[in-house]
Parts: sequence; structure tokens; C-alpha cells
Amino acid sequence: MADQGNIKQLLWRCRRGTRELDLLLGRFVENHYIDLSQDEKQAFAALLEIEDPALAQWLCLKVKPGSPGMVKIVAKILSAPVP
Repeated sequence: MADQGNIKQLLWRCRRGTRELDLLLGRFVENHYIDLSQDEKQAFAALLEIEDPALAQWLCLKVKPGSPGMVKIVAKILSAPVP
């Protein structure tokens, strides 16, 4: 039950400035968040604190995140199958 409330909060936080980010992040939460390790969940929460322009560059592979944790979660988001 706690995860369900957390997922609703995350979905709200995934609403960003662009439709592309909204869809990419929202679908990831809906379909894959529950399967993440605790460390990955923390990295995802930290990812949501990043400003939209930097986040968009990371997710478009134009710029590589500076921290290894961010590199891993970005790679996980981008490699997640879309149902």
C-alpha cells in the first residue's frame, strides 16, 4: 500500500515541462519502478530533482550525467521496454 502512494507521488513529480519527459518518466514509473532496488529508487528520486534542461540532455544522450548513480538510472530508464 505504501508503494502505491509513493507511485502516485512519483507520477506527479514526473510531470515536467515537456510532453516527452512526462511520457518517458511516467511510463517508467508505471511499468518498472516497483522492480527497482532501493538504491535505484533513491537514484530515481534524486533524478527527479534535476532541472528539466539537464534531464532532457541526459535522456537524449547529448550529455552524460556526472555521477555513476545517475548514469546507471538514466541507462535503466532508456533501456526499459515500453509495453
